[in-house]
Amino acid sequence: MLIEGRFIRKPLSRQVRDQLREMIRSGSFQESGQLPSEEALVSMFGVSRGTVREALKTLEEEHLVVCRRGRGRFLAGDPARILNEDVNRLQSVTEMVQNMGLDLQTEVLSLEKKPADDLARSYLDLQAGEKVFILERARRLNSQIVIYSIDVFPEKLARTDLTRDDFKGSLLQIIEGQWNVKLVYARTAISANLLDAATCRRLGVDCLSSWLLLEQVTYDEKDRPILYSKDYHLSELIRFHLTRRRG
Repeated sequence: MLIEGRFIRKPLSRQVRDQLREMIRSGSFQESGQLPSEEALVSMFGVSRGTVREALKTLEEEHLVVCRRGRGRFLAGDPARILNEDVNRLQSVTEMVQNMGLDLQTEVLSLEKKPADDLARSYLDLQAGEKVFILERARRLNSQIVIYSIDVFPEKLARTDLTRDDFKGSLLQIIEGQWNVKLVYARTAISANLLDAATCRRLGVDCLSSWLLLEQVTYDEKDRPILYSKDYHLSELIRFHLTRRRG
């Protein structure tokens, strides 16, 4: 780069970043899906470990690679696959995905009807002995699970017999369109989580993967709690944004 007649070199970390970025985009690491180790990159580029780490950190910030503790760095996939969503809007996972123009496959893992436990009674304002449906689903992008959901709602809400096939689409649309309940708002808590080992084995996902958990209760127009949900979003492919205001 020429500036005012002088030759200015890019910092080494930026040069390494640029070369790695180009290798990623050209498919050099596509077969294994994993970048070489830090030691291998030090040897490949003839730079210090600190320079390599700085370059890799930038690629992580650009969502081109993800770091998995104890295993190394892996491709995050096509940057266009990173899902960005405004969490200020109340919408179902299905609606969110449709709005982004993505084709995620919904897999209904289980549907159970059982007496509400203490947690469900507390969140959904139920009496002892009342029953709830517990719906467990996964969303896949290609073959990879990117969203894992657990939804709990009162048996009395449905008014009909339910099967797994009823829940291939948006649960919020079913509640509003078929059960005539007007949903208005939700109270949501967002946290970073790891899935427990048993769930990871059952889903076939990496136990070290980080998930963004949206835990929420959705209310109707009369301020009645209708739905308790726990939606786990794979953090390397999904990120949320919100608007914060002073005052």
